[in-house]
Amino acid sequence: MIDPALFPLFLAGALVLNVTPGPDMAFTLASATRGGTAAGLAAAAGVGAGSLVWAALTAGGLAALLAASDQAFAVIKALGGAYLLFLAWRAYRTRKDFKSVEGAGDLRSAFRSGALTNLFNPKVGIFFLAFLPSFTNPAVGPVWLQTLALGAVFSLTGTLVLAGVAFAAGALRDRLASSERLRSAFGVIAATMFGALGLRLLLAHDR
Repeated sequence: MIDPALFPLFLAGALVLNVTPGPDMAFTLASATRGGTAAGLAAAAGVGAGSLVWAALTAGGLAALLAASDQAFAVIKALGGAYLLFLAWRAYRTRKDFKSVEGAGDLRSAFRSGALTNLFNPKVGIFFLAFLPSFTNPAVGPVWLQTLALGAVFSLTGTLVLAGVAFAAGALRDRLASSERLRSAFGVIAATMFGALGLRLLLAHDR
């Protein structure tokens, strides 16, 4: 279902992107510091649930594109590569920023807000559509099924990382807020990863 030759690179990329600070991490941090570890874990679970929905929608969209034509899939890969390069530029430009958001204080609100924040952010869907096709290989099975499996793995690793963030909320929040060097390092790593994946999509000649 998943190309074993591509999976290690995908997993490494997913983990790097998961640990890079962003809106999901900011919300989980805020919820954990406001409502305790349990609220942070609920927020992480909500974000993971939202990501799973996006993975399913992305897989369905790719299935439709593949049914339409090879050219349509080539176009979406090219657009995805360009979007990843844009994310690389933005990650580098904002590498020293620290965003503070308001978290949820109880479990139900944390889960619901985490899921809704993820679901109603179209950038998540665009990211999935840009990131996941880079690690599919039609020779090993249906691309839409590979996309769904990769999306599930990405959601799982993201949820686990955010769960770790919930447990380490206080110390991690203070460290990110006070250390410009740490934030900058995360930004450079993310920019490098986005840039490499974007170029990989743009330069690939296979379907």
